[in-house]
Amino acid sequence: MENQEKQQLVERWDGFILKIKARCDELITQANQGTEMFIPHLLYDTNAIGNAWTGIKSQIYELSNKLDEGWEKMDNLFDKAESTREETDIQRTKKDDTEAYIQWEYEQNYILAMAKAAQKVLYNVKEHVNENKMHNCTQCGTNLEIHIYSFRPKNVKCESCSSVNTYKPDDRIVALESWVLPPLASENSLNERKIEYFLEEKFRHSGNNQVNKEQKQELIDSKKATVNKYYQFLIDSIPEKAEYYIRQRDERLKWSENVR
Repeated sequence: MENQEKQQLVERWDGFILKIKARCDELITQANQGTEMFIPHLLYDTNAIGNAWTGIKSQIYELSNKLDEGWEKMDNLFDKAESTREETDIQRTKKDDTEAYIQWEYEQNYILAMAKAAQKVLYNVKEHVNENKMHNCTQCGTNLEIHIYSFRPKNVKCESCSSVNTYKPDDRIVALESWVLPPLASENSLNERKIEYFLEEKFRHSGNNQVNKEQKQELIDSKKATVNKYYQFLIDSIPEKAEYYIRQRDERLKWSENVR
């Protein structure tokens, strides 16, 4: 009778977990469908997509709370059924795995959705900014050597009359640094982030102090790989601000060492 009761509890818990995962999948599907509907209407920012996914994040958070509440009830029931510690730990691991699943499903789909939105904004900018536009010296009218996709004002010396002209980039191009490049950098480093995420989850649920040095170093190396891949994309995309991003990258690499 005792084993039968335990089996019924396991089946009940498994059914609850399936419902949580199914609801998560439903939310992500709805969010992706909404993304596809919004993208054609984007102009020069990704606010609409970001706001929509913020709403989904709140629902994922609520789903996570339901999972915690469900486990709290089931934990008591397993205790009353006199489950061994090992038996209960197996069921708790299902809870931890499900939590990791729903959080990662949100994160990776959010990254991919924002990257799609960023590609649309980039397309719009390229369509409406004249890359062949001539920039003439204000003194003599000579064509200046200007790189259209510059992200900050700069002084350009005219080769003909030596006068200095101040070039201010198109605002839509400047906005690419905020709306386009970070989401694309996140997409570019998605595989590294996935490895980091699940190593971090494993570390978090191991009791930390029980993790050996090799596992800890593996997590640190994974964090650094994500940071390097992310910032290399920005450095390559905006070489004129490479020093700025290198400083940011190096600071983030230091933070990656803080694994406790």
